[in-house]
Amino acid sequence: MTALDRLARTDLAFLNWRDPSHPDAGGAEAYCWEIARRFAAAGAHVTLVSSRYPGSRAREYRDGIRIVRGGGTFGVYAAAGAHLLRNRHAYDAVVDFQNGIPFFSPLFTPRWTTDICVIHHIHQQQFDTRFRWPLNSVGRLLEKQVSRRVYRGRPVVVVSPSTREGARRELGFGNPIHIVPNGRPGPAPTAAPAGHRSDSPALTVVSRLVPQKRVDLILRAVPALLRRRPELRVDLCGDGPEAERLRKLAAELGVGSAVVFHGHVTEGRKQELFHHAWLTVVPSVAEGWGLAVIEANTVGTPALAFDVPGLRDAIRPGVNGWLLDPGADLADGVAVALDALSTPQARRLAALRCQAWAAAFSWDASAERLAQVVLEDLQRIHRHRRSRRSASDLSVLTRFSSADPDATERAVRSSLRQTDAWKRDGDAFRLLLHGCDEVRALSALQRLDVAEADISLANGHDVLLGTAEPGDGAAAGRAPGRRP
Repeated sequence: MTALDRLARTDLAFLNWRDPSHPDAGGAEAYCWEIARRFAAAGAHVTLVSSRYPGSRAREYRDGIRIVRGGGTFGVYAAAGAHLLRNRHAYDAVVDFQNGIPFFSPLFTPRWTTDICVIHHIHQQQFDTRFRWPLNSVGRLLEKQVSRRVYRGRPVVVVSPSTREGARRELGFGNPIHIVPNGRPGPAPTAAPAGHRSDSPALTVVSRLVPQKRVDLILRAVPALLRRRPELRVDLCGDGPEAERLRKLAAELGVGSAVVFHGHVTEGRKQELFHHAWLTVVPSVAEGWGLAVIEANTVGTPALAFDVPGLRDAIRPGVNGWLLDPGADLADGVAVALDALSTPQARRLAALRCQAWAAAFSWDASAERLAQVVLEDLQRIHRHRRSRRSASDLSVLTRFSSADPDATERAVRSSLRQTDAWKRDGDAFRLLLHGCDEVRALSALQRLDVAEADISLANGHDVLLGTAEPGDGAAAGRAPGRRP
């Protein structure tokens, strides 16, 4: 039985700044919705609390989820707090999505409610790009000092190793931190979208048009790229407050004929444009993950980005794209990538590598991983114990074979933590043990009666993939229970 199955009939509140129908919805909303609807499909009673926008309804049911809207861009925080106070005894768990500023749900819920904070990326430096003093300072205070105090000791979920590092280093969080990556958007990697790969160089860029995404860097690189490859075309998808300024910049640079501004596009059209391109470019100053990277990889298109938080997790150089030094010239980097993709065979091989990488991620797996975090904390609260989990970010990857694999599987299911991962292939086992070093991993293996095993510290990509490996498309096994 999966963790999702075990959460059937529980009452859950998801708090997110926007719902997926909001005009400004982006990757954070996709993450929240894709996971919430899988919780609902498994039988959980899910309420999504988000902001209200012009033309929206205060109450709505969609995909088995009750949507409650209230407040606006900033008023949603008060509306969410009021909702939790009115329904103090209604929810078993609250999943609080921090988009710069969290909802501070522990202030409004009783002590027997599980409160989990989900962080996509750290906004400490980005508050200056949107707010002036004193609001930028207030934002930093709320995200850092106030959040650290309100969520002390509670589980925190992040989407990448970069965000975990930022939560430790920039925010000073000492909480147990779990990594639950984004899933794979769109169709399965084996399903090719309509259309075909362009015979001439083409870039597809999908982004919200806001300052921190730095889409202007792409436009500024186009003149130099056109001098090398006059046939280059750039498809730019997305909308936002920077749209008009970027259109004017394209006209000033004289690249209007090479750049097409598509605005908001449907999922199908986005996949067509990704499949048409040789390359996607993500010039953001930082990301929590790199949703556009995996979207492009799903249809076989590699990505290029700067070596910055989040994007360095989504891109593996030589596998699914290129990473540039933060101070590198973007035009030079794109030119090198286009040269590497200049033959049909090179593009076909790149597509196979990208699709193998994308296949290791799925929203089903992400929902299961978040469900494990929720279930583990619910079990802790119901036992009326303080958490015995280590806040260590070390994880151990171990492989071994068993003479009695059925007995070993039973032992694995009963003795590992809910959030540990395991996979069995015949008599071979692969375990990913979180929050421990090699010494504690050896103790866990002794309880499984495992005499010999390959043990190594897991790296960031190991933790992202769980027990799956690029190309196998396999879902990880999960063990109910816990490890002391």
